Amino acid sequence: MFDTITAFDNITIIHKILSWRKLDTFLTIVVAIMAPLAIYIHQMRKAKNKEQAHLAAQKAIYQSKIEEAAKKHDFDPNGALEIYKEVLKFVSPLTDAELFARTKHNEGLCLYNLSLVNYKEDNLKNVIIAFETALAILTIEKFPVDYAQTQNNLGIAFQRLADVQDKEANLKLAIMAFENALKINTVDKFPNEYAVIQNNLGAAYQRLADVRDKKTNLGLALAALDNALIIRAIDTFPVDYAQTQNNLGIVFQRLADVQDKAANLNRAIAAFENALKIYTIDKFSNQYATTQYNLGEAYCNLADVDDKAANLNLAIAAFKNALKIYTIDKFPQYYADSHNNLGNSHQRLADVQDTEAHLKLAIAAYNEALKVYTQEEFPDRHESVMRNLNMAREKLP
Repeated sequence: MFDTITAFDNITIIHKILSWRKLDTFLTIVVAIMAPLAIYIHQMRKAKNKEQAHLAAQKAIYQSKIEEAAKKHDFDPNGALEIYKEVLKFVSPLTDAELFARTKHNEGLCLYNLSLVNYKEDNLKNVIIAFETALAILTIEKFPVDYAQTQNNLGIAFQRLADVQDKEANLKLAIMAFENALKINTVDKFPNEYAVIQNNLGAAYQRLADVRDKKTNLGLALAALDNALIIRAIDTFPVDYAQTQNNLGIVFQRLADVQDKAANLNRAIAAFENALKIYTIDKFSNQYATTQYNLGEAYCNLADVDDKAANLNLAIAAFKNALKIYTIDKFPQYYADSHNNLGNSHQRLADVQDTEAHLKLAIAAYNEALKVYTQEEFPDRHESVMRNLNMAREKLP
């Protein structure tokens, strides 16, 4: 019995030894397989880290170039465009979608600046392509702030393209872009941006009223400008306040053509006078002149329906104020337009007071306008002013 037990125990020990040897062999095999794999994984991670470091360095270089280009927008737009072109050889939606989108957005801004000086239509079309390309990546879900900014810029581009092509269609596209921007730039979260876009929206609706649904679109323009003025208060944003008040005056003036003439003209005058609280001749000379010109037109129109003499005298004063800035050397066409309007005001005032004196003043004003509106350079305007001049001459006693 003892021998049997001893034999059994020996067998068990031998089995265990063999099992350990098999395990050792197995582990040796595993190590032989896994060691190169671990080395490979380590090398891959090292290569990936190196690649990531390289990409990060490259991205930093491209971002630096983009920043450099952005500084050139105002004084060297062509140079900036060359930099963007170079960056876009290496940056694509596949390699770095976000950087690509931001580059296209900046390219659009640069092209917009270029459109202000030459090739307006072609450059604006390229601006729109650049912004729309950026928006394919800068979606409202992933990049809401960039989306809103780009939509607002897109709206401005469409608005300016409407000056030269497909006015109604492009203004509608501008309005759509501004409304897209307002999905993010709400009055609560982004009040300043909200006010800017509402002002832009008001201007777009005002211009759309030239070609379709005048009363409706002017009403929408008023609503947008009123929304802008929720933020643009005279105390906190005086210059923006003045800009929006001037725009508001223009809309009321146009609305007077279709309803409540006297009431809307008085509202227009009040808005222009609000703008002039900020637009003084010393601080904002150009804006001062523009607003005085608008004010003069409003008083001229009001003279059709209320207190002709008083309102024409106020119109004359406003046009004279505009002419303090609109000199023949610096602003020849504005000078001519202001003198033509001044002549018209004097001619109409001659119907109710000091006939001969006002007709002579009218004739003098028309002659000033004709110094700019020559038959050779401005045949249509020359003809119009000549018609006014001859009318005044015929009325002289």
